[in-house]
Amino acid sequence: MTAKELVKNAIEALPDNATLTDIREELEVIEGIEKGLADADAGRVVSHEEAVRRIESWTSR
Repeated sequence: MTAKELVKNAIEALPDNATLTDIREELEVIEGIEKGLADADAGRVVSHEEAVRRIESWTSR
């Protein structure tokens, strides 16, 4: 699906009373998901265990 198609589908799925802020937030979520999927496809990922270790190091200071 193209970026344009993603945007059109996202906007059409929102309620008629959606604000510009609602639309912007929805597009930001979609952008984040797309970036994450691209990172995963490119192998730029860490294991669940590594993610937990990193998060624990942030909170144990």
